Amino acid sequence: MNNISHDGVNSNFKNPLVFLDIVIGDEKAGRVICELFKDITPKTAENFRALCTGEQGIGVKGKPLCFKDTIFHRAVPEALVQGGDITNQNGTGGESIYGPFFDDENFDIKHTKEGLLSMANTGKPNTNNSQFFVTVAPCQHLDGKNVVFGQILSGYQIFRWISRLETQDDKPTVKCKISNCGEVDPLGNWGVEEDDETDDVYPPWPHDCHQLSKLEEEELKTIFMRIKDSGTFYFKANNLVDAYRKYKKAYQYLLWMENKLTESNDLKVVSLLNLAAVEIKMKKYKDCLSHCDQVLKLDEKNAKALFRRGQAHVGLNNYHLGLIDLKSAQRLFPNDKGINLEISNVNKLISNYLAREKRVYSKMFQ
Repeated sequence: MNNISHDGVNSNFKNPLVFLDIVIGDEKAGRVICELFKDITPKTAENFRALCTGEQGIGVKGKPLCFKDTIFHRAVPEALVQGGDITNQNGTGGESIYGPFFDDENFDIKHTKEGLLSMANTGKPNTNNSQFFVTVAPCQHLDGKNVVFGQILSGYQIFRWISRLETQDDKPTVKCKISNCGEVDPLGNWGVEEDDETDDVYPPWPHDCHQLSKLEEEELKTIFMRIKDSGTFYFKANNLVDAYRKYKKAYQYLLWMENKLTESNDLKVVSLLNLAAVEIKMKKYKDCLSHCDQVLKLDEKNAKALFRRGQAHVGLNNYHLGLIDLKSAQRLFPNDKGINLEISNVNKLISNYLAREKRVYSKMFQ
């Protein structure tokens, strides 16, 4: 990590590093670390650095010259994620530390790969302000039009996530916000690891946990269990947002390390069932169906998966499909009170539904 290359230019951390803490919906997505190419684009890099620290105060448009509490307003799959409109929050505004606009510095760095930071503009030369984008794929069609001024060193997967969100007119339907930002010491602690009341002390994304590739199976399993158990800690505290975040994190780590594990399928079943349990409580029924289906492909007689899939079907008002799964679970555990109670509740729902239908049809023929 002490020698980063951008298009063949080694920085050796002489360039400044900044951070963006990002929240997607209600969920903390993690910290992004950006290297700014001060050695190639000093004026553009300084603009972005100062907008991260907020040190310039209030701009001429009356808004803070800072990215904090701004959103990513545009996401184009397999292309880019755009943000930085510090005045209007919708892509129509922005302001630089130099004034409304500043000139294109140079086009020395090309849009050759994912994870590059580049300036957005109005479509005309020399119209840079505070808006920027992160590439999630090579974007050579932007070469000579937009100034590349940095790259993502950690947390890039957050932008992959944003780029795949559902959008309306390229705007994510879920709010994606920069909750905090600033500058970090290149040789100090970047603050990308978890720091909460659990034993999970690992970065949100396995791609940024560089020790994983050096660890043996038992050490990897320990990391997985610590992350999973942190999810259970929050689940028991009824903190569903953080429980869901941690269970998703555990599953991402498991997928990354599964080739090194002899019991990966067993751990995968545990992880997917944890996700399904939270999704039932959060009413994310379609996600729950998907995760239960994955479990049942690995273990077709898994009663918990059948039970939770049945609950998800019922949550989507597919009562008969729900009953099929619940009765399958009941055949495996005929004396389980939870399963029997759920079946009884679904039968009542079906009876009430049929009674309502009968009343509606009777009125139609009066």
